Amino acid sequence: MPKGKKEKAIDHKHHMKLQREKELKRKEKRSVELPAELVNIRNSARVSKEQLVQITESSIDSLVTRFKKTPYFFYTENDLHTFLYSDIYNRLSVGEWLCRTSDNRSSVLLHKEYPTKERYNARALKEGVSKGARGHFDLSIWNPEETSNRVFRVDSSSNFKDEQQTFIAIEFDMIEGNHTFESALHHFKWDLIKLRGNKNEVEYGYQLVFVRDWAYRNDFVAKARTEAAKAENTTVLYIETNNGTSQTGTLSPKLFLNYKPILN
Repeated sequence: MPKGKKEKAIDHKHHMKLQREKELKRKEKRSVELPAELVNIRNSARVSKEQLVQITESSIDSLVTRFKKTPYFFYTENDLHTFLYSDIYNRLSVGEWLCRTSDNRSSVLLHKEYPTKERYNARALKEGVSKGARGHFDLSIWNPEETSNRVFRVDSSSNFKDEQQTFIAIEFDMIEGNHTFESALHHFKWDLIKLRGNKNEVEYGYQLVFVRDWAYRNDFVAKARTEAAKAENTTVLYIETNNGTSQTGTLSPKLFLNYKPILN
């Protein structure tokens, strides 16, 4: 027999209820599903420390080449950060960069402005200051062998050692125009003190000094070379363009690729 209006209404309500339940289940399923590249993250490293060093140094070399060809390609120091971050990141797949921390956070190895474990008085260039502030690295790469043993971010100010190891750290200086010798040297020392400190656990430090049309070059190079000798773990590169000429080399005892030391 044909269904009456009341029966049809009940059937329609039941059908709509089933549809809502199905849609709810689909949404719940989507909410717990991870992107494909996250599904197979294991505790073991997906990229080696050696590979990360090679990638970093090749990308730094690309940045230096770009600066020498077109020094005003970069408006600010932050443009240098952005260029290098992009170059490093694009040398691996997303899956290779991904990692999982001990507090079950899915993250990547490459970061900007990751904090130091040491506290400082930046103005006085003093480290180990109990009430001082933490510094930050311009760019950093975590140790891929340690990510699963350490947390993404600590929840107090007393256990920084539980945070990720900054395996590679990179600092930038952009010196030009009317920058004074004193301010440039202070910035250089401040970057270097973060890279060389044992508490920060940096295994490979890179300090990149970019100079454009600056008058105090000779005095700075002499002082910077002396300071660089104090950081055994850090490579200091000096990249200068001045009135159409350029000079590039190392200021540190630690060498870099085929770059030659700057001796004068």
